[in-house]
Amino acid sequence: MSNIETELKYLLSKEYFQSLYHYIMQQTSKPSLRRQVNYYFASPDSPLEISPINIRVRLKGEKSEITCKIPISDTTTNTIQSSYEYNKNISLKEAFHYIENGLSASAMSEIFADMLKKHNLQPMDLICYGHLRTARFSFAIKDDLPPLLLDVNAYLGTFDYELEWELEQVQEADYILKSMFQKLNISPIGELKPKRRRFFEKLLV
Repeated sequence: MSNIETELKYLLSKEYFQSLYHYIMQQTSKPSLRRQVNYYFASPDSPLEISPINIRVRLKGEKSEITCKIPISDTTTNTIQSSYEYNKNISLKEAFHYIENGLSASAMSEIFADMLKKHNLQPMDLICYGHLRTARFSFAIKDDLPPLLLDVNAYLGTFDYELEWELEQVQEADYILKSMFQKLNISPIGELKPKRRRFFEKLLV
């Protein structure tokens, strides 16, 4: 079963991230905090090769899931990212098996059969290249909107700071964010790049 994920994303400097965090704290209730780890899979030959199959295993406490995202290129902009997203809950034993031994084409065919058929894709053997840890602060900005997420990410000796807002009302959310940025004199840094892309670019430097 798939859903279309649409999210606003901004990379921020540590200073701007902290400024925004404290500002939102003053306007809303205390955020919830969740820690998670993403393990990224790709071809053994060329991990940064443009591929429609972007797979990760995510660990959240005692829960784990495997996800495949397929970008929707014609709806992606400098700040908005849209993807078909396929998720399946798996056991921790299965998760660590894939992390340690890779995800075989046969396992992919079993887990993502509907996705492969729908998008006319061929399964492939993948290996795990490493992980990215996230401390995710979730803020309830408005009752009629999903929570805004502020992420502190750690990977390969690097920290970065990111704002994500997964929702359908992107225009309303973007207006809210730009108003905050203007009030706090905040400017996002860099171009929109998913966590996965940033991880692999750092890995292959």
